[in-house]
Amino acid sequence: MSSNGTYVMPEAAIAELESVVAKIEARPGEFVSMAECREAQERLRTKDVVASLPEGLTEEDLVGILKLAMLTECATESYAAVFDRGGKQHDAAWLTHFNRRVWVPDELTHFLPFKGMLLDLGFSDAELEREMRQTREARYDHCCGITPVELTTYGMLQEFLTDNWHGLIANLLRQASPEGARLATNVKKRETLHYIWYRELTAVQVAANPELVPSVAGTVLSFEMPGAVLAPQYQKRALVWMPHMGVDFKRIAREFVRHFYDILGSTRRSGEFLLEIAARRGYNIGPVSPRTLMTWMNRLGGAGYSVIGEAILERVNLPVPEGVRHFYNAPYRRVRGALRGFVAKKLDLRVITGETSPEAAPAGA
Repeated sequence: MSSNGTYVMPEAAIAELESVVAKIEARPGEFVSMAECREAQERLRTKDVVASLPEGLTEEDLVGILKLAMLTECATESYAAVFDRGGKQHDAAWLTHFNRRVWVPDELTHFLPFKGMLLDLGFSDAELEREMRQTREARYDHCCGITPVELTTYGMLQEFLTDNWHGLIANLLRQASPEGARLATNVKKRETLHYIWYRELTAVQVAANPELVPSVAGTVLSFEMPGAVLAPQYQKRALVWMPHMGVDFKRIAREFVRHFYDILGSTRRSGEFLLEIAARRGYNIGPVSPRTLMTWMNRLGGAGYSVIGEAILERVNLPVPEGVRHFYNAPYRRVRGALRGFVAKKLDLRVITGETSPEAAPAGA
């Protein structure tokens, strides 16, 4: 068994993690091609996108959207150094191998399509290279812990949100720049794979040691995109741009709940998870504060957490597990179902997505 501070991992789980990484390394899929990006440069027609931007977005916004993607993607080594440190400190060779043999080589070309689009908009290569160099040299303060489970959770969240961001860019480009949309989609596909890989690595660790769940929750609560540190002038605008780019926050919430439910493994843990997030983000469940609900439920032995967990699933139209629905007798199931439905209606999806907070809501929201 590997133990380092609060991070404990059984030897069997370490072997499983090593096996997962070995399988990924053996079949990582096709990386984004530098040659393909260069060959496609003359067909991008990014300037044509300006005329087809949806209402609410300007050319300046398009530049910011593309620069946020380029600068976030170009700083691979800043993030890689944190994963190296976490792997070394916690004797997690599997994490170091995944980081250096798969993730870093894959990520190193992801900035290229977005740099090409900015070149097509009239920016000089020297100007963009200077911005990227400044971003790579900037101090990167990691927002979360560096135990392996915190790092894989962080990786999962970052890749999930980046996957969605590149998808929004592809949709923005599709009408006027099909070639640009294709390149952005190629990057998106790689981020989707990364997300799946990090999710699997997180799930293996939590299944082997359920006491790591608070570390997963803590990472979700303290998570921020690396652009908040490395490209704050653009990252702070992302939530303003996203509605105009066609973001579907309900779909994001559904995916978030589905994958974290799979990792946490029970409606009770999911309920605890949601209430902790709601408390930290300043949202009430109807008229009641999450802390008050947690106090009541803890006094009752925690039985109500499962109802909250079931309500989360219902709120995003995911099925409540069969075992939960059939375990209780019929009258109790009816009462429980009514309570679950009441709570589900009171849940604000922003609790789940982190779309904004009551204090940070934009004017007119």
